[in-house]
Amino acid sequence: MLFRKMLRDMKMNKAQFISIFLMALLGVFVYSGVGSEWNGLQRTSDEYYVETNLADAWMYGSDYSEKDAVAVADVDGVNGVERRLTLDSIADFDNKPTVTLHFVQNNQISTCKLIEGEEFEIEKDGVWLDSMFADKKGLNVGDTITFNVNGYLIEKTIKGTVMSPEYVYSAVGEEVIPNHANYGFGYLSYQAFPKDLPFFYTDLLISTEREVDNKLENAIEEALGGKYSVILTRDNKISYMQFEEEIKSHKAVGQIFPIAFLTVAILTILTTMARLVNNQRTQIGILKALGFQRRRILYHYISYGLWISMAGAMIGAIAGPLTLPFLFFEGMKTTYTLPEWKSAVPLSVIYMIIFSVGSCTLITYLTCRNVLKDTPSQTLRPKAPKAIKHSVFDKTKLWCKFSFHTQWNLRDIFRCKGRSVMAIVGIIGCSALLICAFGMQDSMKKLITLNYEKINQYNTKLELSQEIKPEQIQNLMEEYQGEAILEGAVELKANGERKSGGLLVTEDVKLIHFVDKNRNLMEIPKDSISITYKMAGLLKVKVGDEISWHIYGDENWVTSKIGAIYRTPFSQGITMSKDCFEELGFSFTPTAIITGVNITGEVEGISQIETKEKLMESMEKFMEVMNLVVYVLVIAAILLAAVVIYNLGVLSFTERQRELSTLKVIGFKTKKLRTLLLTQNIWLTAVGILMGIPVGMWILSYVFTFMGEVFDFMIFISVYSYIYCIAGTFLISILVNRLFSKRVRGIDMVSALKGVE
Repeated sequence: MLFRKMLRDMKMNKAQFISIFLMALLGVFVYSGVGSEWNGLQRTSDEYYVETNLADAWMYGSDYSEKDAVAVADVDGVNGVERRLTLDSIADFDNKPTVTLHFVQNNQISTCKLIEGEEFEIEKDGVWLDSMFADKKGLNVGDTITFNVNGYLIEKTIKGTVMSPEYVYSAVGEEVIPNHANYGFGYLSYQAFPKDLPFFYTDLLISTEREVDNKLENAIEEALGGKYSVILTRDNKISYMQFEEEIKSHKAVGQIFPIAFLTVAILTILTTMARLVNNQRTQIGILKALGFQRRRILYHYISYGLWISMAGAMIGAIAGPLTLPFLFFEGMKTTYTLPEWKSAVPLSVIYMIIFSVGSCTLITYLTCRNVLKDTPSQTLRPKAPKAIKHSVFDKTKLWCKFSFHTQWNLRDIFRCKGRSVMAIVGIIGCSALLICAFGMQDSMKKLITLNYEKINQYNTKLELSQEIKPEQIQNLMEEYQGEAILEGAVELKANGERKSGGLLVTEDVKLIHFVDKNRNLMEIPKDSISITYKMAGLLKVKVGDEISWHIYGDENWVTSKIGAIYRTPFSQGITMSKDCFEELGFSFTPTAIITGVNITGEVEGISQIETKEKLMESMEKFMEVMNLVVYVLVIAAILLAAVVIYNLGVLSFTERQRELSTLKVIGFKTKKLRTLLLTQNIWLTAVGILMGIPVGMWILSYVFTFMGEVFDFMIFISVYSYIYCIAGTFLISILVNRLFSKRVRGIDMVSALKGVE
């Protein structure tokens, strides 16, 4: 009997219970869907790293002997060391793609994963080529490929196509999305190295049984006697670091957004059950009089929140992992390379279901228990209405100047605080999601404009080959009105922190500009080094502080004072003038020429040509991936606002039928009453928007903190986005209000105004 009563009550109050169901569903749907996505990525990558025995640290130098490897292997905590020669080559294709060749010694650490062809063996001659590069170039197992290493041609047969745990993320230069047609890698045995060339090992791959901290790094450094140019841990390796940051950002998104849905679900239950129980006092009294125990009646009303929230949570927990991960995976495949893409439901989803159902059930219990404390005789009597208390504000002269609409709506808001709070919370969630969505788009567009129009004003970058002569460089600069720059990689140390970054040395360039943290143009000093804003934060330094740094390939450390801090969206590190660079004892040897001329085709002495057009195409692909997140956020915002406003409108209408009937009796027209209801809705929407905008900006800044150490994403929200957010939220509010306010025309005034006997 009680079960049939519950179904009947739910049918009569279907709008409220549907909203509870939807909010519980959406909360768990987003949490489980995004959770399954990032947890699947985490598990897949972890398994991949274990299977291929990804190194825990990399040491780069000029010539590592067997004695060096043994010395590092003897360090406490190190359980494996392998030597490797790494060389950059140019493959024999029209676009002159760079292929990094790894000549391995034992193939025990950071091994490649076979995709097609023969398994890698030290005794075999040939190359195991990057599978993504091979696909782009139409290469198959058995084909031959020629590599140009500093003018020496190496021709090898492709024995297999592979993936590498060191190249999960493999964008180079200023690219954000990897272009596998321009860059790849290959694995070869050390025995496959040309016999007529001097052979030496440039890398030490280190496997450890404990965390690679400063203590272990210092011990390894001491074992080598300082004979190395740079040491990288996994956290400093771009591929590993960027993918881990990507997982963290998705995890953050999956934990933030369900809060809005579950908060609304809890508030909806609070108001719905409070009204339902108060309206059924007589029925509760009859049930008590018939002999139903208080515990059974309490369980009956608790089951309203229990079953609705459980149904929503369970459907959300099933639907989330089956849909959201694969939507995100399609976009991520353009950026990252993994052997497989699969979702994995984390254990925390079970806790989320328990929390959702438990919260809704607890709120239902707290709402119902007070009514059930009364005796049957007390419960059979209608609850006395709350005494209307006039606030101090009611007695002011300002109150008297308000219109009837204003006075009536203000009193209703203060009298029904729970309903009003729920409306504001729902609008906060809607406007915050919209601001976050539009802010992502605006910030990315602004960064593209900042980087390629305000900072880097060149159209083409010519990467110089290593064998180019100084007179050729001068001729190219004169022919294309170009400017020479030196780019490289450096390791920086300060305040116990060690980071890898980029180096830029300029000579009176006019095609590269610098901006401060507020994106305003600035000049950098010529007698000291300058550091990027994000790198300064990572190293915890400021202007006037000193940092130690050295160039990859050079074991000598240099200590320099920071003269300025500038900001750049991509490639964090340091920059300095040619004069400052040479005063520190280095020789300025240009690595690239930048020019405002658009150049296509082959140029003698140039290893690669980067155009602004190609770089912007890469950014547009990244924008496509981000747009998917934007669409999800916008849809979630619309659903949240629509469900909350409609639910509250119906609830408000039901609670105020007697008042609305009274107003109709004394002459108020239906149109005026609908305007009355709309006025309060607009007020609450306005308050929610004002509070939701800063919340959305905070969420956006929080998500941007997980974009990786290479990127410095600055928040920018255009005026149009604010307008879209505000107008969109108001539009949803007004449209939904019109749906439920039509009920005013059909009020049964006789039943509503019937006195309580």
